[in-house]
Amino acid sequence: MWTDVFNALKAYDFQLANKILGSMDVLTVLKNPWVIVVMVIICVYLAIWRGENAVITFVSVPAILVVFQKTVQGMNVMELEHNSQNLAIFIGGFLVIAGINLYFHFVR
Repeated sequence: MWTDVFNALKAYDFQLANKILGSMDVLTVLKNPWVIVVMVIICVYLAIWRGENAVITFVSVPAILVVFQKTVQGMNVMELEHNSQNLAIFIGGFLVIAGINLYFHFVR
């Protein structure tokens, strides 16, 4: 999978790379032990050299992706109108993550 993405990027075929990355399951990628190890190393580096604000931002990106994937990914507008519980969970999760970021970046 990753070799396909790298080959598409080397050939400057961004449409193919976008198609491959779009078909990936974010939760499967985040459960990969190598991804976890890289994220922990980056978090430790950011905590030491950049402070906790960088760590909060770095951890928020996968959190938003997971909330998006678990709630509204793949639904069209008509499905969202009839499934307001998933939309409410997505909005609530996004607001919580945004609130945490705003608190650590501006209030604290």
